[in-house]
Amino acid sequence: MLGEMATDILEVIEQDVKAAYSAFKNDDFTDMNIFANRIMSNALLSEDPRFTLVGFFMKEMARIYGSIKARKDLSTFSTAKSLGDVYIKSIKLKGSINELWEQYHQFYNRVREHRHDEYEKESYKENIEFTRFAFRWLIKKLNEDRNTLFNENNQFMRGIINEMDRILKVHGGELVDLYALSLAKALQLYYEYVEYFSKDERRKVIEKSVFPYIDDITKTLLQDAVDPKEVALLLQRMIVDWRICFIHFMERPEFVPIEREKRVPITEETKKKISETVAKALEEEVK
Repeated sequence: MLGEMATDILEVIEQDVKAAYSAFKNDDFTDMNIFANRIMSNALLSEDPRFTLVGFFMKEMARIYGSIKARKDLSTFSTAKSLGDVYIKSIKLKGSINELWEQYHQFYNRVREHRHDEYEKESYKENIEFTRFAFRWLIKKLNEDRNTLFNENNQFMRGIINEMDRILKVHGGELVDLYALSLAKALQLYYEYVEYFSKDERRKVIEKSVFPYIDDITKTLLQDAVDPKEVALLLQRMIVDWRICFIHFMERPEFVPIEREKRVPITEETKKKISETVAKALEEEVK
């Protein structure tokens, strides 16, 4: 019976992957993200961290390709997309954890140069020694400054992730650096739900649930030899907590910067007046 159920879960997740791939092929990275979340939610029913890993990687792919599509020319986007197509087709849900990490790392390294802007391309070279030094510093900083998370207005986790993402994108890195970025992002997904608790509860939740993860992340990543299975299991635990929070609270509202709130929607009538004014000004210039 348990064996049959495990097979059923595998079949369902295979369908989730198929749906995510279909969305990817059609440049629908919003739906690809949704299907990736489904993979991780359905993985709750299994104790296999490989399913969680695949869902997490595809969620990251949706973010990466959404950004490339928005910022790059069609040629760059098409080239980058071909790399993603090859990678998704290579995914084996029942492959080894090591293989899943290695394949994603290879894909990440191949696609990252297509994320660079023209100034980055002409200015930076690969420097994995710098990345390794910077990541260890950031991991220690996360551990040392953890009390910053008590501040309701803090963006500490986002700041750590922003630095890691920037450095790894520009300078490249080893697999252990991808472990670090992945674990930080998994923790951020979970931590974001802390804001649903009252001020008194918030501190207790952070101390009881978030700080132990920071301990585990620090302990795991600062070892001389990092075990990919240990990383996968830690990531799985955080993703499980995140998806349970989703069941409790559903989707969090999208983070909206204060600057956006100050913007006033432009009506069609206003747009028309602006166009007429610009056209009139151009006519005057021609005269």
